[in-house]
Amino acid sequence: MQALCCTSIRQWQEGLVQPPVLALDFEPINDVPFLASFNLPLNQPTVIDCQFSAGTLVRRPEAARSGSDIFNLSIAKSSGTYCEQIGRDLRSNRGDATLTRHDKPIRVGSSTGFKGTGLLMPRAEFEARGIRPDDAVMRRLSPQNEALGLLRAYLHALGKSGVDSAAALEIVQRHIFDFVALAVSWQGAIGESNLESVADARLRAALGYIETHFDDPRLTIEMVARSQGISATYLRRLMKASGRSYLKVVNELRLQKAFTRLSEAGPDDRTILDIAMRAGFSDISNFNRLFRARFEDTPSSVRKKNRSLR
Repeated sequence: MQALCCTSIRQWQEGLVQPPVLALDFEPINDVPFLASFNLPLNQPTVIDCQFSAGTLVRRPEAARSGSDIFNLSIAKSSGTYCEQIGRDLRSNRGDATLTRHDKPIRVGSSTGFKGTGLLMPRAEFEARGIRPDDAVMRRLSPQNEALGLLRAYLHALGKSGVDSAAALEIVQRHIFDFVALAVSWQGAIGESNLESVADARLRAALGYIETHFDDPRLTIEMVARSQGISATYLRRLMKASGRSYLKVVNELRLQKAFTRLSEAGPDDRTILDIAMRAGFSDISNFNRLFRARFEDTPSSVRKKNRSLR
């Protein structure tokens, strides 16, 4: 995770933010403290989370002429942002997205401050996917755009799990380019596509849902699939292809939660049955069997050993 912050116009003008990625001036609103912050969640300049105080970002004609043939899909994380380019202007609300060009002058800003995520994609990557990006420039993409929704969910999941190798980052970058291309050319429902990027995003989102709901004893794979707008059959296929099974994922999360509770320091009057149920188990016999197989010990023994250390 890398971060960069400017708290004065002087910092900005002295080149803290270097071209060709941005190459932008900033026109602040009078009497508003200046702030510009950047975060590279993938440690790569192609995905940038940014936030600005009230004012306007400006790429002037001379900077645009030296710009490369790159497009920027900006996803708004605040409302009231305006954008002007190629004689068009748009107003964006939270969740909207806009494709712009790096080799054209632009003005982007807000009277109250704004934040968003920018995804940079070369023209060649669009063309390799059969997409003409110029047709989508300065056209508002709404949150109802399914590819855009999948892209946001994918980025959120990556922010939680991280990317642990150069090879994985290359795959993630390819998937992000797929989603950007799909978003600007979206014609309808993506559904249960076999496209690698869609399958990866669907699986990551489903696993994220499981991680936040595993302690509900009523949770089923059908419920998880329904929350993602896909079928349980499709989700089972995705999990199998990744070498996972729904029950193993859920049981591991539940067992880890129970083990943590049994190992916590300090007085704890909860029964083992209560701990098991709070972790999502509804059958104490099944819990004991799974616990012993996973940790090669019984729940009561783990608790006893922990208490003896206090």
